[in-house]
Amino acid sequence: MERTAIPAADKGRARTTAESCATFSGPEAQELSNVPNPTATATEVPMAVTEAGPITLHELPALKMKLAELQTQSHTASDQARSLRELAANRLIDFGSSLLDSTEPIPAPLTGLVEQARSLRSRVSADDARLDALPSEAGHGVSGLIGKVGAWSKSRKVTNDRVALEAQLRSALLQIGQQAPGVAFEQANIFRQQSEAASGQAEDLEANSKSVEATVRILENEVKGREEAVREMGFDAPYLAAYLKTYGPQHLESPLNLKHGEHALAVLAARLARQKTRTRFVGGSQGFSFPIGHTRIRYRVGSYHGHPVQQQFLATLDSGSLVITDQRIAFIGPLKSTSVALAKLVHVQCYADALAVFQEGRENPDFYMLSSPKYALFMINWAEQQIAGVTQ
Repeated sequence: MERTAIPAADKGRARTTAESCATFSGPEAQELSNVPNPTATATEVPMAVTEAGPITLHELPALKMKLAELQTQSHTASDQARSLRELAANRLIDFGSSLLDSTEPIPAPLTGLVEQARSLRSRVSADDARLDALPSEAGHGVSGLIGKVGAWSKSRKVTNDRVALEAQLRSALLQIGQQAPGVAFEQANIFRQQSEAASGQAEDLEANSKSVEATVRILENEVKGREEAVREMGFDAPYLAAYLKTYGPQHLESPLNLKHGEHALAVLAARLARQKTRTRFVGGSQGFSFPIGHTRIRYRVGSYHGHPVQQQFLATLDSGSLVITDQRIAFIGPLKSTSVALAKLVHVQCYADALAVFQEGRENPDFYMLSSPKYALFMINWAEQQIAGVTQ
């Protein structure tokens, strides 16, 4: 009948570093040495401080992968620390068990606990003997069947009693290991050293896990905010702001002849449109007409009542490229081209499919029909911020 050994350590579950395994031997030491040093695992990620707060310099897919990696790292460190705590407790139990068998004098403060543990161990051994004897008590036939049922009932009762006694024994041995002062014999001290080594490594792993968990919480909030930005803006605006602040704009080829020191920030397919006015008259006439003699001419007597109605509409002037630079906004098309310095901008209105650009000296804006107007407006704002920063 299978039983669980009382004082034996749970080998193979707990892990520690090779430096902490000096007192371990055999396969357990090899397994424990497989755990990486928690301080050697880098959890830092590159960050940039923006108006929206600290932003990680990883694109959103890479950031999600990094977050998943850190979550796994935190869970692994927590599991390893838990196993090491269990190993440390088992080694203290082994320490207490060794005192029960020792011929050395028992320290006075532990006398009562040691006697209690010896009594519990004897009762567990008695239960083991009863469990071993149960199969031979049953006979054959109907009486044998009844005997087997009775044996099963006794086995269940004895097993439950043994489990309860084991728990009490482990608790007593653990208290002995925790409260015992230094002892004179080597084997007990080896168990204590192994427990201290496991506990020390567990503390390192727990500290590492807490540090990683703090980073995970920060990144989880960042991912949530950036996903909301993508839904609202159509692109990862926080990351773009962090990237531009850290590295500056990327070099872009554009159809615009750039001035000295001018850099293209965005080149977007666009249609240039302007507001036009169409006028038509609305109304009617009233009166009568009569023929003149035998001619085919008729003379009408009456009046006309009507009024002009004006309608505004957007007329597309050309299709081409909208180029946003760090100095101006320009449209380059085969039929028409425009350019306005950022310093001359009065207002930029963003629509779902267009930007309306108002400039000094003109009453009506130019409309640039775009698939990503919010991105274009973002780049215009960024360029204006750079100009403001230089002039301040």
